[in-house]
Amino acid sequence: MEKVQISPSQLFALIFLFELGSAVVVGLGMQAKQDAWLAVLFGMTGGLLIFLVYRYLFRHYPNLPLTSYIPKILGKWIGYPVTFLYIVYFVYLAARVLRDFSDLLLTSTFRETPMLAISATMIALSVYGITKGIETLARTGEILFGFMIVLIAFGFFFLFASGVVKFENLVPVLDNGWKPVLTTAFPQTLTFPFGEMIVFAMLLPFLNKPKMEIKIGLSALTVSGLLLALTAAINIAVLGPYIASTSMFPLLKTVQKINIADFIQRLDAIVISMLIIGGFFKIVIFFYAAVKGIEDLFKVAKHRYIIISSVGLIILTGSIYMASNFPEHLEVGLKIVPIYLHLPFQIGIPLLLLIVVLIRKHFNPRR
Repeated sequence: MEKVQISPSQLFALIFLFELGSAVVVGLGMQAKQDAWLAVLFGMTGGLLIFLVYRYLFRHYPNLPLTSYIPKILGKWIGYPVTFLYIVYFVYLAARVLRDFSDLLLTSTFRETPMLAISATMIALSVYGITKGIETLARTGEILFGFMIVLIAFGFFFLFASGVVKFENLVPVLDNGWKPVLTTAFPQTLTFPFGEMIVFAMLLPFLNKPKMEIKIGLSALTVSGLLLALTAAINIAVLGPYIASTSMFPLLKTVQKINIADFIQRLDAIVISMLIIGGFFKIVIFFYAAVKGIEDLFKVAKHRYIIISSVGLIILTGSIYMASNFPEHLEVGLKIVPIYLHLPFQIGIPLLLLIVVLIRKHFNPRR
């Protein structure tokens, strides 16, 4: 492990910014229509339970990241291939978030700008951030956490001041029963964004107060989950369930409704700023986890800058070529990725690791 440390408040900020990431901008849970906020809350509850599994494994290997203790639990022949798959998984998710980021900017602001230029700029910033180390990123996150809270507060204030929030759009609650809520929550909102907390199994060993990981993890997940549920509710209250569920970026459309005395309006910059901050930290954390995993698996820490540059290039290329357009990108992200990628890597493999650890502990209590 690197000889670096992050504080509990920094970890809280990183988790908060990571969870909001692109989830606060895209239509999270909108398949449940006016009950989207309920689907988000159910997904958050499942995410809290999954985090307890990650925490249990961390307590057994407090000085090791996920990619280091997998081979210790499963053995080298199985563990090393699984570790490599996690590295690929982190790279792929970084590319997906980068595509979310680029498409929103293209849609809202830079319509004539090539996607490559936007994506390359974000990757360049991410490469720079990772070369400075996780401590620098954590301190930056702590600062930008406060800025993000201010943006969110201003956004909600102006929406209510504009009088465009109509809570009657949220009723009737459970008009179509529990099925749409549960099928949206599991696996969609469970795996995105809450199950993606698996990446923090790579960062928990850096916490300078390891015993606080449970308090920080659960509280950050809860706060971000409640905020995402509130955002979903506000989007529906402003736009109505149909427009909110069919819009690619409902929060952007919601903020565009702000109009106070024909003076305060067109506050798209609030949403763009939130996406840039949250998107950057989500990309850079997945990016960092992939780099750290490569260093652990192949023992090539001396070539860190080459690894960072290579992984950055792969993420950039993958984000551009993973889909021909944004609707296709969303379709894959909502219907294929949760089932075939998120469930195995976020739930299936961690549960397998937990079972193996419990069996070993049963037969050898001193372990």
